[in-house]
Amino acid sequence: METGFREEVFNVVLAQILEEHGVISAPERIIKARPDTTRKMPDVLVVFRGLRLIIEGKVEDAPNAEETARHAARQRVEEGLAHIGVAVVYPASLRKIETPSRLKRGLKEGELKVAIYSESGESGFTATNLANIPNMLFQTFDQLVQEDVVKRATEILAEAVEKVAPGLAAVAGFPRAAAKILGIRALPTRKKSKEPEEGE
Repeated sequence: METGFREEVFNVVLAQILEEHGVISAPERIIKARPDTTRKMPDVLVVFRGLRLIIEGKVEDAPNAEETARHAARQRVEEGLAHIGVAVVYPASLRKIETPSRLKRGLKEGELKVAIYSESGESGFTATNLANIPNMLFQTFDQLVQEDVVKRATEILAEAVEKVAPGLAAVAGFPRAAAKILGIRALPTRKKSKEPEEGE
């Protein structure tokens, strides 16, 4: 007879711990263990700083545990279901735990393998503990925000140039006036490499 928790429950308890520490916002209807269904759904979908975050986990003694968790997390991001996908590989020792309180303690004290995926890229698996996961998430968030700001600024600038350029092209003398305002000078004319000698 099997004992202990199913691996899906590990993801739920991990989310509950992160919620308790104020890292994520996880409505009860999402973090409670979901009933078994044939439809493929993410194990845990929560909110992290306004972004959708999905936790996909496997236990290390499962076949291809890292690759399975990695693929699931990456796929959720690529499908647009989440902004951030967290792949977690749990230690096999957690399977032996039979009470929720001990499972929480085991997750807090045990070593996890974690990889994070987002639109800004992905990290390989890192052996870490639960206390370091918030730092990993904050770094990912900062990368996403920085890239989004730069991307949006570039789009706004490109739109402005595209709209204004035709009108400016029709204004006589605009390039010269704009260059003067911006302090842009014409390139000096290049001298010929060889001056003709007298008498030639």
